Amino acid sequence: MKQLATQSAAMDATFTLLDLLQQRKTRRFGRGMTLPGGPLQYTSHHEPVPLSREEERYLIYAAIGRSGRNLGDMHFVGQPGSSEGQGNALMNFRSRTVPSPCSAQTTQLFYTNDEGVFFVADAAGPDHPWDLDIVQLQSSRLEIPREVPFMLPFNQWYTNRPGTTLFFPVTNIALLYLNLLLMMFSEETGYFIVDTDNGNAGCGLEAFRKSAGGHLHDDIRARRMFSLRELDAAICETAIQEQGIICEHISLMQQALGLGGGIQSVGSGRHLLGMEPHIYPGLGFHFVVPPGKPMRANPVGIPGLWEGPTPPFVPSMKEAVAQLVASKFGPDGTFRKPHEQVWVKPGAAQQVPEHSTRAVEATIAFTEYVLDTYGRFPAHADACKSVVACQTHHLDEDFYATFYPDAALPDAHREHMQTWHSH
Repeated sequence: MKQLATQSAAMDATFTLLDLLQQRKTRRFGRGMTLPGGPLQYTSHHEPVPLSREEERYLIYAAIGRSGRNLGDMHFVGQPGSSEGQGNALMNFRSRTVPSPCSAQTTQLFYTNDEGVFFVADAAGPDHPWDLDIVQLQSSRLEIPREVPFMLPFNQWYTNRPGTTLFFPVTNIALLYLNLLLMMFSEETGYFIVDTDNGNAGCGLEAFRKSAGGHLHDDIRARRMFSLRELDAAICETAIQEQGIICEHISLMQQALGLGGGIQSVGSGRHLLGMEPHIYPGLGFHFVVPPGKPMRANPVGIPGLWEGPTPPFVPSMKEAVAQLVASKFGPDGTFRKPHEQVWVKPGAAQQVPEHSTRAVEATIAFTEYVLDTYGRFPAHADACKSVVACQTHHLDEDFYATFYPDAALPDAHREHMQTWHSH
């Protein structure tokens, strides 16, 4: 598509992106692989070539790299009795290469290669783009069983083979959930939640319902009611969208570098996190088993590394809510640090309203109800979740020359080994 470019140099980046979008394909067959049967049966004549650290750094930066400050161009101060404002939904002003609901950035990146399993604790800054804080969790490749439910049938022949790097985004749903509750239980929106699994109980919000003199709309005609199951599903769906965008950024960087790979399901995400370590260790998440309740175990974080806002990592849900509010409006919080925001007007952040007392108290009451009733938070969604992965590897050009026309591999892929690995 570059032949369509105008004389303006400013269009170069635009048409480069258009090239990447046009060339974006899943290319599964890598060096050292075997496709065991069918019309594309083939065995590679090349040894696997692992990604270099520089190649992995490009991919990690595309996925979750730091990119300065977000603009925070929100409506922060609404009007009494209206559903305006709520810019204080923002959780921080740090920006990453991918968008995130409420700028929560609750999705982190794990990956495995021939050298082990890794957690990306921090992924580069704009001034030093290759500064990475990576924690090694295991000293060998994560061996995922090649059988259902751990790995889907059509992925088994090529996924996690020698020489590949397999990236797993994992989302801390519980933290975004708490933040969204502060919005939902505010005077501006005033949602009311009922538990249809428990006799339409008010989820601890009885004292806050309008029919009892509170501010939450418990009349269905106001269209501001959720069932607990609906709410869990809606917030989970909102949170995990970040995983797909992260994987798409990795995929686009693959095209730019001339690498193969693609986005795929993780299979059983709960096993990937470590639900049954006697089968395979997974990523080592701690699972909370609800005591005396027929509820499934809840992955809540990795002790000492990435801990979620639920017990046992906090003493109570009240403390979890208090910590979140302090992270935004405490002395060292997002809206109170002098140099945290990008705005040039002095004192602008001081005008951002804090969460109201009633919103905070309703959030605490709701979360305590869920934990007391179900022995876990959230009730019907997992606190941490992994849905999609993205694999990257070096292509076997001979496979594509055997079965496909020349256009199947762009120049970047044909020239990659010479450009990157001939020195």
